[in-house]
Amino acid sequence: MALVRFPDWERRLGECLAAAAEKPFQWGSFDCALSACDCIQAITGIDPAAEIRGTYSTAEQVRKLFVEHGGTLESLATFFASRLEMPEVGPFYAHRGDVVLVNNETPDRALAIVDFSGRFARCASENGLARLAMKRWIRAWRVG
Repeated sequence: MALVRFPDWERRLGECLAAAAEKPFQWGSFDCALSACDCIQAITGIDPAAEIRGTYSTAEQVRKLFVEHGGTLESLATFFASRLEMPEVGPFYAHRGDVVLVNNETPDRALAIVDFSGRFARCASENGLARLAMKRWIRAWRVG
């Protein structure tokens, strides 16, 4: 199932980012993976996390989810990107609205969405969305 962006995807993404701007981090509700999936859903109407939403609420439960998909957030992201036919691109070729794996200085790294500047990605953090520069991008997948 390939993803296709809505004609008004920019407005939808802007609304999604604005709604998440100051949300507090919470596993299973507002974490980096679900935040990125919220953005993908806003852009395309498809929720990549539909099958995992509501299945975890702690870091320990997240680790179990990772183990089921190769052991890391990166392997989980790769699994879902493949299933949704999101081609991988070099991190510096990611466009606005694409998903990136970022070095956020945590052991598992994080998933983020490239913002409208095209030079920063937004990622769920303790105090809403953090802004991470392109130099922290590790991998990237095209959304639609």
